[in-house]
Amino acid sequence: MEFTAKNTGKSVKINHASFRDALTLKKETMKCLQNAGIIGDVEFDKVKTMDTSDMFSVLSNLLITMDTSESFEKAVFDCLKVCIYDNKHAITTQLFEDIPELQEDYYEIVSNCCEVNLRPFFKSLSTALETRFNLQDANIQKQELKQSQNS
Repeated sequence: MEFTAKNTGKSVKINHASFRDALTLKKETMKCLQNAGIIGDVEFDKVKTMDTSDMFSVLSNLLITMDTSESFEKAVFDCLKVCIYDNKHAITTQLFEDIPELQEDYYEIVSNCCEVNLRPFFKSLSTALETRFNLQDANIQKQELKQSQNS
């Protein structure tokens, strides 16, 4: 994935990290999801009917959990080490020191890095969840139909 950083206007190329580094990022992401209370005993009906303020609360809690996790940060920077800023610099913590204005693009860079490296893992998970939601909806509709026929 290649994009132009909004603040600096420089090119950022996000490359796929090694499988090992991406796997570590996935594990740290899952820990953050768990620590933020997002996964565990998931109530699928509740997730589907969340309003905007509830969703914002959940997402902000996740962001804070990820942002305060040293192990998540390390996993992200292990993935970023193969990414390129301005067609010449590897993306490291030192780069954010050397180019202070790049700090304003931190979240954009990190979120794109997570997207590129987590998508392969979560693509099949999202398909499985979608199937689960659809099956659950179908079962609920069947039960409602059965109840209405029995009434």
